[in-house]
Amino acid sequence: MKALLLILKNLRRNKLRTTLTALAVIVMVVLCTEAATVLFWVHQHVHTQACQSKLLVSERWVAPSCIPTRYLALLTHQEGVEDWTLWNLYTGYLDTSRQSSRKGFGLATRPDNLIAMHLGLEKLDPAAVEALQREKTGAIVSADLMQQMNWKVGQQFTVLSSSHPHKDLRFKIVGVLPPGEYVRNFFFRQDYYEEGTGNKETITCVWLRLRDAETAQRVASRIQKQFQHSQPELKVETESAGVARFVSREQALLSVLKWVVAVLVLDMAIVLSNSISVATRERRVEMAVLKVLGFEPVVIMALVVGEAMLLGAVSGFVGAALAWLSSTLAVHGFLPSNPATRIFFSFPIQAAMVLWGALLGALVGFMGSIVPAWNAWQVKVSDVFAKIA
Repeated sequence: MKALLLILKNLRRNKLRTTLTALAVIVMVVLCTEAATVLFWVHQHVHTQACQSKLLVSERWVAPSCIPTRYLALLTHQEGVEDWTLWNLYTGYLDTSRQSSRKGFGLATRPDNLIAMHLGLEKLDPAAVEALQREKTGAIVSADLMQQMNWKVGQQFTVLSSSHPHKDLRFKIVGVLPPGEYVRNFFFRQDYYEEGTGNKETITCVWLRLRDAETAQRVASRIQKQFQHSQPELKVETESAGVARFVSREQALLSVLKWVVAVLVLDMAIVLSNSISVATRERRVEMAVLKVLGFEPVVIMALVVGEAMLLGAVSGFVGAALAWLSSTLAVHGFLPSNPATRIFFSFPIQAAMVLWGALLGALVGFMGSIVPAWNAWQVKVSDVFAKIA
C-alpha cells in the first residue's frame, strides 16, 4: 500500500506530463481496440467450427448465382443433411435519391429456421421470427439500416429494385438484426419474393447444415461429382471457405490493420518510456537517498515499473471504455449516423475489450519501463552526491 501511495505521489508531481501521456495512450488504445475488433471478427468467422460443418452451394461460373429450383430437392435430400435454407438476392434503393449509400440488400429465405441456419443470429429475438412467419411482407432489418434510415419496428418501406427492374416491393419491419451482423441486409420471406418478382425458377444459393466437418467434406465431394457435367455446374464450399474467400479480397487491408496494431503498441511503449525516463532523471537524487537508506535497487526498479504499468493500465482502461461506450451509443442510435460511427455497426466493440484494454496498457507500461527501470538500477550514490556538491 505504501508503494502504491508513493507511485501515485510521483505521478502527481508533474500533472501536465502525466495528463498528456495518458491522453496519448488513450487515443492509441481507442484506435487499437477497433482495429483488434475487426481482426477478431475475421478470425472468428473463418475458424469457427459451425462454419466448417455448413455448406454453401452456388453456381460455379456466374455471379450472382442462379441455381434452377429443380436442383433444390436433389441437394437437400443428400445423405447427412440435417437442415437447409436458401437465399434469393433482392437489391435496391431505399429512397428516391437512388444514392449508393441508400442501397439495401434483401435476402429472401425460409423464416422457420432463420436463427438455426444463420451464424450470428443467436441473439435475434425469437418474437421477430414469429412476426415474420405471420406477416407475409415482413422484414427483419439490420441495425445499421434502421439507424441510418431512422426506421422503427412496425414501419413500412419500399425498395426500388435494381436487381429486378420494375419489381419494387413494399415491406413491413417486424424486427431488427443483432448489431454487427449482416450489415445493410434485411431478411424476408421466400414466398413473398416469388410472388412479388414472379421468379419461381431460380434461387441464388443453398445452405446445407451437416453433422460435422468430416460429413460436410464428404457431402461436398458427392455434390461436386453429381453436378460436374450439369448445366449450370455447381460450386460447393464450406461457410468458412466462403468467408475466407471474401476476406482474401481485403487481405491488403487486413495486413495494414495488423501493422497498425503493432505500430500503435510500439508507439504507446515509446510514449510511456519517454515519460517515465524523464521522471526518472528528475528523481535521481531521491533514488540515491533511497539507496543510502537501505532500499535495494530491485525495490527502486519495482517503483519505476509500477508507475509505468499503473499509468498504462488506467489509460488503457479509459481508452477501451471510451471505445466500447461510443460503439454502444452508436448501435443504440444515440450518436448520429456518419462514416465514423457506421464502423461500430459492422464491428461492434464488446464489453470484454475494456478489460483487454487495461491489460494491454499494463503490458505496454511494462515494456516501456524496462529502460528507465534499468537506469534507476544503475544510479550511483557517489556520482549523484558529487554533482550536488
